Amino acid sequence: MGASQIEMAKRAISGHLLAAVMVTLGSVTSDLTYGLIAVFGIAPFMEKPGVLAAFNVLGVLILWALGFRTLKQSRKPADLLLVRSKLRSGHWSFVTGLLLSASNPPMILSWLLGVAMAKHIGLASPFPWSDKLLYVAGGALGLGSYLVIVGALVYRIKRTISPEALGRVYFWLGISLFGLSGYFIYGVTRYFVTR
Repeated sequence: MGASQIEMAKRAISGHLLAAVMVTLGSVTSDLTYGLIAVFGIAPFMEKPGVLAAFNVLGVLILWALGFRTLKQSRKPADLLLVRSKLRSGHWSFVTGLLLSASNPPMILSWLLGVAMAKHIGLASPFPWSDKLLYVAGGALGLGSYLVIVGALVYRIKRTISPEALGRVYFWLGISLFGLSGYFIYGVTRYFVTR
């Protein structure tokens, strides 16, 4: 479970399905960009230690901000069932999904691994640009549809969750965001240690 999934689930469980879909679209946009970077050979820029460290710092800051906000919201579970303009906003939801995914440069490694596996088993030899585009589109469609389905399921079960349980869910989602930031902190630390 990643930060985009957590933010999507927060919106869906609060009754804002469109905002949950917008988080997904932001995430998919970023992942699509990383996929294009990976398969069209401009990944070396993303392998520079300073670039990775900057993305990791950005990831920590975003996750901490979202984690603090989520923990603060968990203290007033009855308010979570009210219309919350920040959670409902499609624009902010899209930006949230985009930033969370964009601050995760190791995502590019997933795309590169997929290309390497396809080449290894002979599916991508040769790998013309049209097949590369189809590969990236298929990956983005798979990720997006998975997140939309999970969001729709969470949205459907929200009625069965009491405000107190919702507060506990938000608390653990906030803790999860801080836990995920540990991965980015490790990346920043590794940059400064190996320098």
